[in-house]
Amino acid sequence: MSADDIRNRPMPVADASSIAHFFDDMAVDRNEILRSNPVLDHEQRVRSRAVLALLSARPGETTLDIGCGNARDIIPILRAGARIVGVDLSEGMIHQARRELAAAGHRDVDLAVGDATQLKYPSASFDKILCSEVIEHVPDADAAVSEMSRVLKPGGTLVISTPNRSSWYGFDRFVVWRHVLRRPWNHPFDNWRTMRDLCALLERHGFQIQTTTTVCYLPGFILTYRLPRVLQRAVVWGASHTEWLASRIAPRHGYMNVVAAVTRTPTATQ
Repeated sequence: MSADDIRNRPMPVADASSIAHFFDDMAVDRNEILRSNPVLDHEQRVRSRAVLALLSARPGETTLDIGCGNARDIIPILRAGARIVGVDLSEGMIHQARRELAAAGHRDVDLAVGDATQLKYPSASFDKILCSEVIEHVPDADAAVSEMSRVLKPGGTLVISTPNRSSWYGFDRFVVWRHVLRRPWNHPFDNWRTMRDLCALLERHGFQIQTTTTVCYLPGFILTYRLPRVLQRAVVWGASHTEWLASRIAPRHGYMNVVAAVTRTPTATQ
């Protein structure tokens, strides 16, 4: 199995059931694929650092991780002293999350299979929400963001990330992969957004944008995923040491868009 399988396992229909089955299949060996490929591992480490820094979990807070996957971001949140609730459409991912958490000594984390567009939580339940690399897989993104706004407390923080259509990765996918190589993108649903599109989506549902950043300036995926491991490590080393410069030269063209936004606090006249 190759690194390409992370994005390209076949699943033809973009409905909730097919998306859930896609991630059920992926859950079985996701960790092994990520850890064995230096490029994929770097992508995840950069993503995690960016979203967790903006989330800034604190003791006493309750955070909802929408699309928690295999608990990739839950353990650092627990270590910060926050309470965490995880929900994912994929039963397989929830199963893997429980295994990962148990191996780390956390057996009482609240995890559930659930749909981001129909969250089973009361309104104003959470201090913060994390939704990282998930919204692109939700066909009705507006319904999901509306639900996030509903379950957040007034003034609560949402940290959301998604692949950037205006990145080198986006060029590989939408130009090279689609028009030059003429290969289908076999993910059941994978709608990348520019930073402007992502912010507009949040603002439509009453969020106020606080911070935006774009991270991970690797040279796409078509070449890097296929390089020998020693060259992958060299590419990752180079990207790690030049990200600061790339982010200044092309601040909106990294692989992942990351946004922190807050729900509006009602005024006394409302």
